[in-house]
Amino acid sequence: MKINNRLFLLLIPLITGVICASYAGLSYWQQTHFVCDSQLTMVDSKGTEDVIMHFRFDGDSGHVETRGKYNSGTGEVISTSNKITFNFWREGGSLVMVSNETNRLPKQAPPVLNNVPDFFSSRERGIRLKVVKENAAGYLFLYEDTPALYCRSTQQ
Repeated sequence: MKINNRLFLLLIPLITGVICASYAGLSYWQQTHFVCDSQLTMVDSKGTEDVIMHFRFDGDSGHVETRGKYNSGTGEVISTSNKITFNFWREGGSLVMVSNETNRLPKQAPPVLNNVPDFFSSRERGIRLKVVKENAAGYLFLYEDTPALYCRSTQQ
C-alpha cells in the first residue's frame, strides 16, 4: 500500500503540470484562432459609411472582408467592399497586423474612408491593436487604448 501512496503522491504534480500546460496551450490557441463580425458607422462632414466587417484569425495569418454603403450628403449611395489578407503576431498585449493584399472597391474611396488607417487600403501596411476577449460573445479592439470596435464571435 505504501508504494501506491508514493506513486500517487508523485503523479499529483505531474497531472497538475499537464493540466496547466494544456490550459495555457488552449488559451494561446484561442487568442490566435477566432472569427468575429463587427458593424461600424463612420461619419464625417461629407457623409456616412455603414460597414460590416468579418475577421478571421488563423494562427499567424488572417483576413478581413468588409461590405458597406457610403451615403453622401447629397443622397448619392456608393457600395463599398474590401478583402484584406494579412499576417499577424502578438507583441506584448498587442496584436500587430501587416496587410499582404487588399482589394478595395471602388478603387477611389469615398471621402469618409480617407480617414481609415493605411492597413485597410495599402499592401504591407501595419496596424497595432489590442484585442481583448471582452466576454464569451466577443472581442474588443482597442487602438491606442481607445475602443475602436466590438467584434462579436461567430462560428468557425
